[in-house]
Amino acid sequence: MTVIEFPLRTAVFQPLGHYVRLGESSYRKIADLVAAGVINSRRFVVDASKIKHMKDIIQMLQGLGAEIVLDPKTVELSSRHKCWGMAAGAPWASNQRGDPLSPEVFRKTHSKDIFGQIARHAVEFGVSAVLSPTHYLADPDFDEWYAIDLESCELLRNALDREGGKEISIDYLIAARLLDFNDQSFQAKVMEDLANLPIENLWVRASMASPDSSPINAQRLIRTLAGWHNIGVPIVMDYFGGLSGEALLSMNVVSGIAHSYGEQSSFTTSNWGSPPKLREKDEQGGRATRIGLTSLGRSFTTAELEVLLSAHGAKSALLPNDRKILPNGLDDLRNDPRRFNASEAQRRIQEIAETPTINRPDNFADKRMREVVSTAKKAAKLNPKPDVAEEHRVELPKLRERLIRHRKVSEKLRGTYEVIALERAEQGTTVRVIGAVRPSIANAETGTR
Repeated sequence: MTVIEFPLRTAVFQPLGHYVRLGESSYRKIADLVAAGVINSRRFVVDASKIKHMKDIIQMLQGLGAEIVLDPKTVELSSRHKCWGMAAGAPWASNQRGDPLSPEVFRKTHSKDIFGQIARHAVEFGVSAVLSPTHYLADPDFDEWYAIDLESCELLRNALDREGGKEISIDYLIAARLLDFNDQSFQAKVMEDLANLPIENLWVRASMASPDSSPINAQRLIRTLAGWHNIGVPIVMDYFGGLSGEALLSMNVVSGIAHSYGEQSSFTTSNWGSPPKLREKDEQGGRATRIGLTSLGRSFTTAELEVLLSAHGAKSALLPNDRKILPNGLDDLRNDPRRFNASEAQRRIQEIAETPTINRPDNFADKRMREVVSTAKKAAKLNPKPDVAEEHRVELPKLRERLIRHRKVSEKLRGTYEVIALERAEQGTTVRVIGAVRPSIANAETGTR
């Protein structure tokens, strides 16, 4: 078995990889925030399901010297529950909507030539890297994806080289249950196998209950990831943002995180093997817009937030006092909640980046979580106006109950993070440093690469 030593502290301020997923429903709005300078990250993920609509966006990102990673959506396209959705827009999706991609499609000799298709799109649109076409390893319909995924990585590398994409990198994605990631035999096998693959980073999607609502889950996740640092490559936690994302970066157990705003910020597989429930024609669809209050470490629907802010003292207790974030007050929050979410997420990651690497665990457990606990106590005492709750159809007793529960959980979380911070100090190791931004370069012939 290949053994790679744990990385020791090497940088006073170790850089963080913040990958912004443009998403499948909000990519235009997020691109506008990038163009306006609101989002200053230079690492982005585009979905194959929407890339044909993003040519102008990709050109704009290339002009900024940005890194662009292509997600081929094979995790979703091979799931009976997910292949019906937006992922079906990927060029290599099944011809019959609702049919998941079978294991045979990922064989070298299959007529679909999925690896050639992915490679040609990567070259055409000028991406910097491609997530290896992998699958959810706990798929209830098929339990042999792992071996296929390893071979798929090699086949994609060959296809990229053949199609003129030798300079395009591959990042390996593992999607599995947290339980699987915590299995030491699984860790050892992956470490040995990945050492022989042509990859630069490891991306992790862990199916689990939210760490924000459970100190036990938070502890399990960080301890599990801490055991993966001898994998030999930087680790990017995919579909992961919010307070939990800050915790992973601060505890030095991941090199970066990837998420969107309003979507692609969590990975759950509870119905993975079941067909989706199709909506009736007159049934409203889409997700309710959520606004993240980073001081509290929670998000709320716009209706819930209107109710909360009707309480005396709520604005000063819950919202940032930085006029750059809300120059026009609540009107900015109401008119463009995604802008607010992006600004707040960036502000928090910047705070971590400006903290010396060795001090990040203690700083998060003490200073950051003290802020969350203090705000949670204030929020639990708020008295929103009943008439505003009725106007916005929000059940006020349930909202108050959630705030009280969050106050209790946040206090427990702070204690948990204090214990973890001590553990990380004793271990004396940090995550491997994320590489420099891999800029995408436009092609004079296609306008993209």
